[in-house]
Amino acid sequence: MAEPTMIYKITILELLHRSGFPLSNSQITDFFLEGDLTDYFTAQQAISDDEDAGLIKSVTNHNNTTYSITDEGNKTLELFKEKITPALSKDINKYLKANSISMKEENSYKATYFKADRGGYVVQLRITENEVPTIDVSFHVGSKEIAETLCNNWKVKAQEVYDSLLDILMN
Repeated sequence: MAEPTMIYKITILELLHRSGFPLSNSQITDFFLEGDLTDYFTAQQAISDDEDAGLIKSVTNHNNTTYSITDEGNKTLELFKEKITPALSKDINKYLKANSISMKEENSYKATYFKADRGGYVVQLRITENEVPTIDVSFHVGSKEIAETLCNNWKVKAQEVYDSLLDILMN
């Protein structure tokens, strides 16, 4: 039997491979916690180990880090796929089936900000579908607090803003 930490690392690769889209740190961790497979810290260590080994890559966007499997991760998964037991494979399928739509939607709203060269901050708000931008809007604002507020509200109101903007422009 393979050691548990190796199983966790391979499970992360399988989860990312099967999902077909990047997953957030919390989405990966939730799989392990909801299934009582391991504790939070062990899951975090497995994610970190996979990233350090170049098997997954991360993208951080205003308080949200998402992970996707790399080519090297796919090769590694092929070599060790048999370590995923039928029961674990069933758990992965069940988790993705139950959460796939909400996870994909959650990760499609991206918001970030940075300090502008001439003062203030530039806020970039984006909705993507399959990593292709559906809407991409930038604002220049006067303070970091306003930038953070816009980013925090984007996840909740992105679809509403998109629908309103489309309606305004179409009429």
